[in-house]
Amino acid sequence: MKIVFMGTSSFAVLVLEELLKKEENNILGVVTKVDRPAGRGRKLRPSPVKKKAEEEGLTIWQPERVNAPEFLDILRCVSPEVIIVAAYGQILRRDLLSIPPRGAINVHASLLPSFRGPDPIRSALLQGEKETGVTIMLMDEGVDTGPILAQKKVEIEREDNYQSLTEKLGKEGGKLLVETLPRWARGEIAPRPQEGEVSYAPILKKEKARINWEDSAVNIVNQVRAFSPYPGAYTYFHDRRIKILKANSKEGVSAPPGTVVEINPQGFVVAAGEGGVLVEEVQPESRQVMTSREFCCGYHLREGEQLL
Repeated sequence: MKIVFMGTSSFAVLVLEELLKKEENNILGVVTKVDRPAGRGRKLRPSPVKKKAEEEGLTIWQPERVNAPEFLDILRCVSPEVIIVAAYGQILRRDLLSIPPRGAINVHASLLPSFRGPDPIRSALLQGEKETGVTIMLMDEGVDTGPILAQKKVEIEREDNYQSLTEKLGKEGGKLLVETLPRWARGEIAPRPQEGEVSYAPILKKEKARINWEDSAVNIVNQVRAFSPYPGAYTYFHDRRIKILKANSKEGVSAPPGTVVEINPQGFVVAAGEGGVLVEEVQPESRQVMTSREFCCGYHLREGEQLL
């Protein structure tokens, strides 16, 4: 099958890797976002998908506007049978969707219609979901509204954070895609409309990563998981920004929110609006990731001090 792949993130890389394992998949080229300035030096940084495509020697296109007529002409010349989309970052319009005879198929990191939108993994963690999954969907002009070809549930484990859950869902999504593609090509799958309660997963801005210690410990821990390892849920200690990368909730804690109430071998406990947060791993501003014990020793954190 002649395929054009569209993707940008690390999730998309995992899907692409599964496609590449099957020799019958002829990847004509990869479409990904243009390189963007990043880091302190503001140097141009390629997307994870571009890096992978370069390693594999694949043709790469980086249109500023994927629906622009000049890029649609390129796709028509390439003549893919199907377009595979995974966390690409642009909405595909009707003229583009009509080019491949077998349509455009999206690998989405949720059980649609739950968590439609660009940030389903982080949203599921932030809301404390115990289960999520992947959906293989035939795309239409809406945002994740097309009919479903296949779905698979994935458990969210207590220790999962954004990185680990992305890896799980990317691998499962890729495997489900390569199982579904040949069946779709043979006409063995009838797309079914999405059913159930609709929810949305908008892009979560960095400001959402600021910890409010008046929130419950359970919600704060979910926030830590959702933003770990990047950009990192954060707080302030002596006017220094501190990222919290690993934490667990603890019951039976009663003190003003943000107060350090205990220091133990596992880390330090901070009072929340309800319960306490056992902080296990942190990253001080402009420093390396360290255990909470290392932080306590290096920054002289003491019981009774306040995080803001």
